[in-house]
Amino acid sequence: MQEEILKLIELQRIDLEILKIEKAMNDIPQSLQKAQKDKDQIQKKLEELSSLLEEKKKQKDLFEEELKQEYQRLKSTQARLIQIRGTREYQLLLREIEEIKKANKQKEDEILKLMEEIENLEQEKTKLLEELNKIEAIFNEEKQKFEAFCAELSNNKAELLKKRENIAQEIPSNLLKKYEILKQKKGGVGIAPVDNYVCEGCHMAIPPQLYNEIQKDNRYYECPHCKRLIFYKKIYISEEEPKEEAISEEKAISEEKASAA
Repeated sequence: MQEEILKLIELQRIDLEILKIEKAMNDIPQSLQKAQKDKDQIQKKLEELSSLLEEKKKQKDLFEEELKQEYQRLKSTQARLIQIRGTREYQLLLREIEEIKKANKQKEDEILKLMEEIENLEQEKTKLLEELNKIEAIFNEEKQKFEAFCAELSNNKAELLKKRENIAQEIPSNLLKKYEILKQKKGGVGIAPVDNYVCEGCHMAIPPQLYNEIQKDNRYYECPHCKRLIFYKKIYISEEEPKEEAISEEKAISEEKASAA
């Protein structure tokens, strides 16, 4: 009986370690999240900038083509001017030439303005590309760190799964099945200790009679509230002794206080 409970407790400990590892592997570090966010933001800016740049270039090409056609029209109109004999027609043609020249000047100014805008956008794009290269370097570095961390965790998980398999083989199949079902339903915890009338799985008080019964440790018990398997904590889990490091630290603090006094 006690041997089986001990195996279940050890199985539960391993399962919680595996859950912790899986959570750590799924929990992307903030540094990597930030690098990814910065990278996405810059890429979005680059896409918007490239789209605007392409639009400005198309507009400039269109204006240049229109200007080219207007130059041809101006040349043709000026050629007609030589052939005109009538004063009125001559004056009308002169006015048309001036209007064409004026429109061409406006188009030239628009093209110059577009060229300046394109140049500024190209410079901005170059800066963004430089910034993206830096962010990608940071992102790749953080990604490699996280992948190395996950690889180490994966190895640890594989070792735990081997231990789990060995322990599970030593637990009666009906008891193991019950534990597995409870573990899936109860957030990874299928068996819990009871101490001072309280189930540590659901933190609810159990009836005094049941509390007295589990201390006999002669069969399997369930919590009346969460339905987990329960055991009397003081039989299976001893009080943790102070760690050596903590004792040494305490000693050092005491010596420091004594020196100060």
